[in-house]
Amino acid sequence: MLGKSYRAVLKFFETYYWFFFGAACLVLAFYCFRCLDVQYVDSWDEARHGVNAYEMIQNNDYIRHTYNYQADDWNLKPSISYWAIVLGFRIFGYGVFGLRFFSALAYLLTGILTALFAKRYSKEASILVLGFFCANERPLSAHLARAGDADALYFLFFTLAMLAMFRIRENRKQVYVCGLMFSLAFLTKSWHAGMIAVIGGVYLCATGELFRFRLREWAGFLASVFAPLVLWFGWRFTRDGFFFLGKMVEVDLLARTGSGNFEGHQYPFSFYYDTVFGHEEFIYRWLLLVCTAGILAGLAVMIRKKAWNRRALEEGLGYLLWFFVPFLGFSLIRSKLIWYCYPCTVPLFLGAAVFLGKALKSPLGLPEGRGKELLSLGAWIGAAACVLVTAHYMWNAYETVIRGAKGNGFQLFVKESVERDSAYAGRRAYAMADNEKPENVGCWDQNMLFVAEIYGDFRCEDGGKDGFLAEKSPAVLYMTREQYEVCREELAGVEVLYENEGYLLLGN
Repeated sequence: MLGKSYRAVLKFFETYYWFFFGAACLVLAFYCFRCLDVQYVDSWDEARHGVNAYEMIQNNDYIRHTYNYQADDWNLKPSISYWAIVLGFRIFGYGVFGLRFFSALAYLLTGILTALFAKRYSKEASILVLGFFCANERPLSAHLARAGDADALYFLFFTLAMLAMFRIRENRKQVYVCGLMFSLAFLTKSWHAGMIAVIGGVYLCATGELFRFRLREWAGFLASVFAPLVLWFGWRFTRDGFFFLGKMVEVDLLARTGSGNFEGHQYPFSFYYDTVFGHEEFIYRWLLLVCTAGILAGLAVMIRKKAWNRRALEEGLGYLLWFFVPFLGFSLIRSKLIWYCYPCTVPLFLGAAVFLGKALKSPLGLPEGRGKELLSLGAWIGAAACVLVTAHYMWNAYETVIRGAKGNGFQLFVKESVERDSAYAGRRAYAMADNEKPENVGCWDQNMLFVAEIYGDFRCEDGGKDGFLAEKSPAVLYMTREQYEVCREELAGVEVLYENEGYLLLGN
C-alpha cells in the first residue's frame, strides 16, 4: 500500500513537473524582488557602485568611475556591474529598485538555470535546487541577491561557466561558453574570476578533455576569453592608460591576498566554515551532511559491485572542485569577506539535490514485497523531512530578508524631501545627520551621498553647518531636528524647505 501510494505521488509530480517548476520559480522571484527597495542602502560597495553608475550617466562617460565627481580608484572593478546599474536606472528611474534590479534578476536566473541543469539527474532534484535557492539566507540577506553591487552578476557568470564545463563532453562548443563566462566574470569582479580558471583547468586535465581540443577549438576558446577583455581594456586605456590596471594589480590582487591586514578584514582560516557553512542558523550544514552521506554511499555501492562509474566519478570531482577551490582558496588569503564564498553554495545545492532525488526515487526499482514497503516508508519520511527542513530555512530567510527589511530614517527623508525637478534640486548640499561614525558628523557617508545624488541631483560637500553658512552659491543643509534646536539662533534667517519629526531640509 505504501509503495503504491508513493509511486502514485511521484508519478503525479513528474507528470505535472513543469507546473511545479513554474510555481517554484515564482516563489524564488518573490524572494528576489519582494520589498527589494525597502532595505536601506549599505554604505560600502552597494552605495559606491550606485554613485559610480549614477555619475557615469551624468558625466556621459561609461568606462571611467568617479565618486562625488572625482576620479575613483577605490572600487577597482571593471565595468559590467556598473553598466547593469546604469541600465536599471534607465529602465526604472533613479531609485533603490533600479540600483538592485539586475542583482535580483541575476540571482533568479542563476537559480532557474541551475535547476534546469539539475533536471538531467531527476525532476525531484530540479525542484529541490529551487527550494535551496529560496532557503539561501546569507546571499539573500547580505551583499548578493538584493544588493546593488558586483557579486550577483559574478555569481551568475561563475555558475554558468561551471555548468558549461560539465557539458563540454557532450558538446565541445561549450568550452567557448566557459571561456566567455570567465571573461564576463573577470569584467565584473576582477581577480575573483581566477577561481573559475583553476577549477576548469584542473577538471579538464583530470578528465582528459583538455588534451582532446583541436587547434580550431583552442583558437575559439582563447578568443572567447580575451576578446571581451581586450575591448574593455582598450576603452579604459583611452582614459588613463595603465593606471587603473596597475591599481587593480597593486590593491585588488596583491594587497588583498598579501600578508597585511588590509582594510581590517583579516580572519582565521576557519572563517567561512564558522560564519556560513558550519553555522547552525543556516541550511548549509544540513546539506553538507547530505552530500557527505551521498558520497560515502555512492563509493560503497561501487566498491561492493566492483564497478567504477567513470562519468559519475568525473562529475563528482567537478562538484568537489567547484566547492573546495573557492572555499579553500579564499580561506587561505588574508582578506576575508563572507560573500567571497557564495559561489560554493551552488555545488552544495546541486550535490544535495542529486543525492536526495536519487534517495526519493529509490523504492521504484524494487519488486513488490516487504522490503519495498519498508523502503517506501523510509522514502515517505525522507520526503517529509526534505520538505520540512527546506521550508523551515525558507521561512527563516523570509523573516530575515523580506519581513526584516528596514529603511533608514535619513535616506527616507531625503527621498521624500526633494524631487529632481524641485527648485532647489541640483544645489550644493551639506549634511549634519546620522553618520556611521559620530566624529564624521558634517561629512557625507557613502550611502548618504548616494541618495542625495539620485533623488536630488545634489553636489555633496563636506563641512556641515559651518560649510553651509559660509556657502555663497545656492545650497541646502540636511539636519537632524536635535541639531537644529541646538543651532536655531545661528540658522535664524535660513529657510526651512521641508521637515518631518526627525529631520529638516534647509536652504539659503
